[in-house]
Amino acid sequence: MIKRYGIIPMSIVVLISCVSFALAQGGDQGHEHGQKKEKAEAKEEGKCQGMMGGDMGKEMPAWKESLTEEQKMKADKMHLELKKAMSILEAKANLKEAELNGLITQDNPDTKAIQSNINDIMEIKKEMMIKKYDHMVEMRTILTPEQRLSFDLGLSSGMGGMHQKGHH
Repeated sequence: MIKRYGIIPMSIVVLISCVSFALAQGGDQGHEHGQKKEKAEAKEEGKCQGMMGGDMGKEMPAWKESLTEEQKMKADKMHLELKKAMSILEAKANLKEAELNGLITQDNPDTKAIQSNINDIMEIKKEMMIKKYDHMVEMRTILTPEQRLSFDLGLSSGMGGMHQKGHH
């Protein structure tokens, strides 16, 4: 029993190390901010995403076109920080979901442990949402009033400002 609980913290450390290493190797690839799921969905729908995260052949949002070099650098830095934080949280959520599957498949499942694990997963997802929306608020602070208008229109139209699926 002790060995089983010792492996979980070790697994978290390994996952975090792998994510950190992968991010250090790949870094932030330009302005490509979509997550893997979104890219897969876009490919399934026959869309080709460009480096700026938008669809090829479609017009880039006005706010994105008008960014200064300083704004681009700030945005890239903010996106890299978000990407690192989200990768770690996603790895934690995946680990918790694997634990949940293990709890459910036991001969005598402990419903309290299952519910506790679900609560842990929801806390991680809540933290992810908070980071995402804090990031959008932070992005707005580097934009001019004209750029914010374009950004906000993108958010309200479901384009998410930056790209599809509401990821600013």
